[in-house]
Amino acid sequence: MQILARLAFLLSAATHTPSTVPAPVPALKSQSACTVVTKAEIEAALGRPVSSGVEHKDTAQTTCDYTSGDGEITIALGHSTEKLDPEAEIAGLRKVLPAGALRETTGVGTRAYFLDIPNAGAQLHVVRGEHDYLMVSVLGFGGPAQVSEAAMTIARKALNRL
Repeated sequence: MQILARLAFLLSAATHTPSTVPAPVPALKSQSACTVVTKAEIEAALGRPVSSGVEHKDTAQTTCDYTSGDGEITIALGHSTEKLDPEAEIAGLRKVLPAGALRETTGVGTRAYFLDIPNAGAQLHVVRGEHDYLMVSVLGFGGPAQVSEAAMTIARKALNRL
């Protein structure tokens, strides 16, 4: 499928003016997961107060955890030196969480999909370009239908700041 997509892109680029070729996606700025979305923005998306964010950092990823009651919101930003393989990531998620349901979504990043976790919530996984990703996990606030829009709102806020 990737080969066909690349071929379609090359044919499209060859038959159109250069102005229609998508601009390259800039790399993630050096920001932390706790700074790309404010506590107030998370509270507005969820409709409830949350704790201050707790940050965890390593060389390839930064995460920020917020809590409210029994629920937790996690934002993760990462940069891979190797090209990301969304299909391999999806296969890994299916293996780790076989009860979860994956569904593609649009409107954020290069490719995005929800991992719906029955009776727990949802995670929104966003690939941006070929090396950067964002994950917004909203768990403990209801099922996927109740939290997906909040995850999307938080992801859009984060991506607008990157």
